[in-house]
Amino acid sequence: MEALDEHFNNYINECEFVRRLRPETLRSSKESFKYFKKVVPEVSSLADLTPAIITVFFKRLQTRERLVGKGVKKVGVKDSTILTYANRLKTFFKWLTERKHIESNPFDSLQLPNPSFVDHRALNGEQIKRIMGAIAQSASNPFLLKRDMAIVGILTFCGLRRNELISLEVRDIDLFDGFITVRSETSKSKRTRKLPINPHLKMHLTEYLQERKNRGCKTPYLFVSNGLDRRFTTDGLKHWVERISRRSGVKFHLHRFRHTFATNLAMQDVGAIKIQKLMGHTDIKMTQTYLRSVSTEDMREDVNKLSFENLA
Repeated sequence: MEALDEHFNNYINECEFVRRLRPETLRSSKESFKYFKKVVPEVSSLADLTPAIITVFFKRLQTRERLVGKGVKKVGVKDSTILTYANRLKTFFKWLTERKHIESNPFDSLQLPNPSFVDHRALNGEQIKRIMGAIAQSASNPFLLKRDMAIVGILTFCGLRRNELISLEVRDIDLFDGFITVRSETSKSKRTRKLPINPHLKMHLTEYLQERKNRGCKTPYLFVSNGLDRRFTTDGLKHWVERISRRSGVKFHLHRFRHTFATNLAMQDVGAIKIQKLMGHTDIKMTQTYLRSVSTEDMREDVNKLSFENLA
């Protein structure tokens, strides 16, 4: 019997060294496979990959108890969670099928859920004001104040991903022509894209770049650690979110700003194709998932514009 783990390692090696997928993508694939093996430990060989065992995996996923807080146990998962695991595993199983290691993908005969998103992922104006207020009150020096305001500005008006944000370099900021460049080597889509600089963002970037110059920073990366002349790290950004979230009273993660960016563009009647390009999505279906924060109440004004006189 052919060991499943060995094939998965070969798959990851191909993804990393041939397809050159990003570390975050590789990590999520590894975590999903590891969890799959944990939930269905009886699976060890290719022969075990059947629609029946996939069904067992999802049954156990939805019926096992898990801790979600201090001693709080919860049973079941969201449809979106099922879909996330399914998509990551399905890609690996598709690779096995293409390489003739298995005859068919066990997911092919299964009907996956079509999740209906009802959560409001976007931050509203009041929440962002509270975040900025917490930054203004807690900044221990002018450098931190200008840096953190610039970070919030880029997140709000550009919708950058975490890795895109911390990988920005000074050369990517063109204040004269008014564009920020997200280079292909730092973008999830592997494509370079340019984003217009909003006037409010331009003000914050101008002030931060001057403060950065005053400090004598030499690192090419735009956002710099407070204590050392080096890039703001992933861990540093994580602690930044925790600190600002605690002091502002707004529970958030960076990706909520990405939802905020997409939602507010849609509210300004920007079309999905333009939003897709600005966000760097290769598939417009992904863009549409970010627009789930546009509520029925947000459409009231549009509906109120209708009259018997202007019907088509």
